[in-house]
Amino acid sequence: MIFTYSLFELKRILKSPVLLLFVISLPIAIVLIVGMVIYQSVQSELEDVSLIVIDEDQTFETNTLIQQLENDETLAEHVEFLRKDGVVDDYVGQQNVAAIIRVPEGFTSQLRSGVNEPIDVYLNERQPFASQLGYLLLKSGQDYITAAQSGVNTVNHYLGSQMSDDERRDLVQQMTVHFTLLTLGRNSLFVEHNLAEMNTLAREQQAYVGVVSLLYVLTLLFFNFLFKPKAWHGIEERFTIIRLTEWKRSVSEFIVLFSMSILYMIIFALIIPNLVTEINMFLLLVQWGAIAAIFCLLYLLLDRVIKVPAFTLMIFSFLSIGLLFISGLILPNAFLPEWAQNSVAYIMNQSFYTTINVGEIPIIEWLVMGAVVFLLFILLWLGTRRGEALT
Repeated sequence: MIFTYSLFELKRILKSPVLLLFVISLPIAIVLIVGMVIYQSVQSELEDVSLIVIDEDQTFETNTLIQQLENDETLAEHVEFLRKDGVVDDYVGQQNVAAIIRVPEGFTSQLRSGVNEPIDVYLNERQPFASQLGYLLLKSGQDYITAAQSGVNTVNHYLGSQMSDDERRDLVQQMTVHFTLLTLGRNSLFVEHNLAEMNTLAREQQAYVGVVSLLYVLTLLFFNFLFKPKAWHGIEERFTIIRLTEWKRSVSEFIVLFSMSILYMIIFALIIPNLVTEINMFLLLVQWGAIAAIFCLLYLLLDRVIKVPAFTLMIFSFLSIGLLFISGLILPNAFLPEWAQNSVAYIMNQSFYTTINVGEIPIIEWLVMGAVVFLLFILLWLGTRRGEALT
């Protein structure tokens, strides 16, 4: 009975090939258009990034810090450092300034005495992408302070009592520069090969996972909006006669949605990417299949509980897009809050890392996702039983 109803629904869908092609192509067009708009805005914003540096301390150490940032090879093509005098209020609000970096007076003396004086960074909210570079510089400044403090502590602990004040001051300067250059990677603020050690997807891999998952969710939304089974009176009477319960109909609809999802994943998540780079198609198919099962069951559960198609689609869109974000499928972990990285949803990102980079079966992650699928099936069964009881 379940097989018969599933076959009936598949035939009904395949009778409208033009509409099916529209469902597949519309999300692609939306993502391409939005992506181009974002890309153009980012490019125009990052073409000429100006960062104002106000050095109120004017010491050897602060000059070393600023020069290290100015000479960084990864920033030189995009960032222009403008050394200015005065106060921060003189430059706040300038449209072409992405951020203002202020080194307070007494920074070096505090550093030498063992106190980490913070470097102030004021970000321009009207330039979100460019100001993010200012945030990265703030993180680099933190590394500089930590490294310099390591040099100071080394000198004071091991050699300070054996030297005169002049000798100790000179050695502190040398150790500050030495530890700073080691920490900042000698003109390399961004070391991409370290990503493998952090269990983080590379930029291209993150883009692949993010785009495919977003396209899939949008396609699933449009598919359910246009192809949702119609409650025809004649068909409903036949269902009643042959005792096709709501639970059996739910299982049948899951088979239809999951079958279409697997076909979609084979084309867009396996065949197309494999033309660019070699991937383990079996592992990725299982990975995408587990994710597809979760989203299909989530939609069916909402549909059975809410019972209002428009409201169901709206709630599902919010929940699914939110799940994509907190699971790390769209945004890298560097942009996620700590609670999201520790959530069950983040298992999806980690399983992709193991599947793509390590080339092994993510047993723990798949077991967790399998448990989620099983739980959603139980909740769907309870939801259909509740619906049957009410009728």
